Amino acid sequence: MVDRVAGDRTTATEDVLGYCGLVDSGRGTDPELAFELLRRFWGQGYATEAGRAVLDWARSSGYRRVWATVWEWNSASRRVLDKLGFTEVERSEDATYGTNLVTMRQL
Repeated sequence: MVDRVAGDRTTATEDVLGYCGLVDSGRGTDPELAFELLRRFWGQGYATEAGRAVLDWARSSGYRRVWATVWEWNSASRRVLDKLGFTEVERSEDATYGTNLVTMRQL
């Protein structure tokens, strides 16, 4: 749900923005943060806001750390992960997509 402000009134809409949540990271019991937004919602802070909410939930649910992977060329997603406090811990090369960065955040 998105709140839209128009003049002096705020209306709620049912627009889908994308998704943000935790997925199996393949790294034991530590999950991976994943997010993807529709292009028309890029650059508005939604990924960072959703990521913070998911990390707060993960912390309150007892997780100790969360992983995230991102392609080196994806500067927007790298900025989001930086704002959320993730740090790079590993790199791997892919012949098709380039360098994949593995990042981690202690909770």
